[in-house]
Amino acid sequence: MRIGVAIILLVDLFVRSLSINAFFTDEGLLHLETLKLYNWNQFYFSYHALNGELWFQILLFIINALCVILLLLGYRTRLFTFICWTFLVSIQNRNPLIAQSGDDLLRLLLLWGMFLPWGERYSISKTSTVKTHYFSLANIGYVLLVASVCFFSALLKTSSEWHSEGTALYYALSIDQLRLPFGSLIYEYPQLLKILTHLIFYLELIAPILLVMPFVSRKVRTVGIIMYVLLFLGISISLYVGLFYIIGIVSIIGLLPSSAINYFEKHFYKNKTLFIGRAHRVKNNLLEGLYFGRSLLVVVIMGFCLLFNLTMVQKFPFEMLPEISKYGSILRLEQNWGMFSPSVFKDDGYYVFSGYSISQQKFIDAKHNVDSVSFAKPK
Repeated sequence: MRIGVAIILLVDLFVRSLSINAFFTDEGLLHLETLKLYNWNQFYFSYHALNGELWFQILLFIINALCVILLLLGYRTRLFTFICWTFLVSIQNRNPLIAQSGDDLLRLLLLWGMFLPWGERYSISKTSTVKTHYFSLANIGYVLLVASVCFFSALLKTSSEWHSEGTALYYALSIDQLRLPFGSLIYEYPQLLKILTHLIFYLELIAPILLVMPFVSRKVRTVGIIMYVLLFLGISISLYVGLFYIIGIVSIIGLLPSSAINYFEKHFYKNKTLFIGRAHRVKNNLLEGLYFGRSLLVVVIMGFCLLFNLTMVQKFPFEMLPEISKYGSILRLEQNWGMFSPSVFKDDGYYVFSGYSISQQKFIDAKHNVDSVSFAKPK
């Protein structure tokens, strides 16, 4: 999962770099002064907001990429997980206008990675003091994160399109900007789309329960994992949602059963990590305090994440006070899994850049530099 997340971070950086001037400099969409007026939370931090010039942003992108590569290799993993997390939070805070649910999931995966020993395998170091079977409070937080994505997405789907009408998928595929070739193929069959709409809703509702239920068999949990993967794959071939589905599939890797990893190591990975045992820890009050503090922080983060999700649910009777939620903003714990919720977005179209020429006394096509404006649908 660490390697997958690192590869996604590199791809994410590359995609963002293609529009670095437009989205991250003062020449683009959000000048630093405009950003502060628009939606700047006083608890947000951003290296990218220290300077609005292009050279500075390019330098940060290069440093970020180097840190991600070290995370991928598993060098000083906890340190570079933290550094990569701060860079990701920084870049997302610099331009909140282009954020989506995939950004939330990637950011929170990195956050939980800081508390998990995901550098102890498949890394530069070939020895480890951590056993193959490992459990901590952070495990619970990570599993709850993965389960929350689909579970709360289902709870937020409250419109008739998802329930009595069953037309949600039809409306989603009606958006030309999002529909992919396979989506165009099934779009011609409304009755099939109605069945798939109900199927997607119940997959989102049931699969997370199979993941988090205690004392269930390995086979039952594996069924939940397969349901998750099928759901993300179905989205990937039908609708354009950026990197979201890839992030979702990679987030599942950490839940694979031991048998799957043993099979992988037997056939594809010969250079296994050697477990050397943990050295006896001498009792130290300072260290004990740090371990307790870390555990307490993990519990607080889980509580915040749960509250952020519950307050999004329509029938939840309580709201999180702004005085409390602002502390969650420091770690960017905000999350919203309301994909096509509560109803499906129904506005679609294409942009026509028309400008009025004073000298010619008529409207012109400013994008293509043509003397007339056409509102015909482009190919």
